[in-house]
Amino acid sequence: MFKTIMSTAVLAASVFSASAYANTTAAPFVDVIDSAEFNGWNKLVSPLTAAQLAAGYTANVADSSDAVLTRIAGSAYPAGGGLYQWQGTESTFTLTDTTIASGLSSVVFQSHSAPGGTGTGVYGVSLTYTIGGLDYVAALVDSNDASAEYKYFSWDLSSLTGIEAISVQFSTEVHANSFAFQLDQVVAAVPEPSEYALLLGGLALVGFAARRKQQA
Repeated sequence: MFKTIMSTAVLAASVFSASAYANTTAAPFVDVIDSAEFNGWNKLVSPLTAAQLAAGYTANVADSSDAVLTRIAGSAYPAGGGLYQWQGTESTFTLTDTTIASGLSSVVFQSHSAPGGTGTGVYGVSLTYTIGGLDYVAALVDSNDASAEYKYFSWDLSSLTGIEAISVQFSTEVHANSFAFQLDQVVAAVPEPSEYALLLGGLALVGFAARRKQQA
C-alpha cells in the first residue's frame, strides 16, 4: 500500500519535469530544455544564394519560427556542405528574432562547422537584446567552446521584461564551412493549476501513509 502511494507521489512530481524541444537541426546539437521557440538552419547550400544571405534567410528547418540569418560582412557563400568562406576577411552573421516568447528566461545558440586553417570555426559570439528601441549586450552565462566543430552558448535574460528582439552575432573564419545553426528561446516551466493539485494530492497521500505507519 505504502509503495503504491509513493508511486502516486512520484508520478505527481514528475509533471514538473522539464521538457525539451526535440532537436531536428543537426546531429551534434543537444535538445534544449524548456525551449518555447525554435529556429534551425541546416544544409545551407544551393539553391540558396549569397544574395539571399545578404538580404536575410529565414530558418529552414521544419517547425522553425521566423528568425532570420543575415550575412552582414564578408563573402561567405553556399558551397560544399554549408556556408563557405574562401579567402579574404572572415564573414560575420546575425541570427535575429523579433518574435519573443512570453516569459523568456534565456537564449541558446548552437553551431556546427568544419574549421578553417586556424581551427576556430565560429567565433566572436555575442547576444544583443532590444528594449524600448535600444540595444543592449547580454552577459554570457554558459558555453561549450572547447570544440571547433560544435559550439554551444547561452545567455540569462530572466531578469528582463519588455524584450522586443534578440540577435546573436558571430563570425566564421577563412576556409571554414558552416553546416548548421540553431537558436532557442527558453521559458522556465510553470505548472498548470491541475498539476499543482496533482502534486499536492500525492504529497497528502504520502503524509497520510506516514501517519498510519507511525500509529501502527
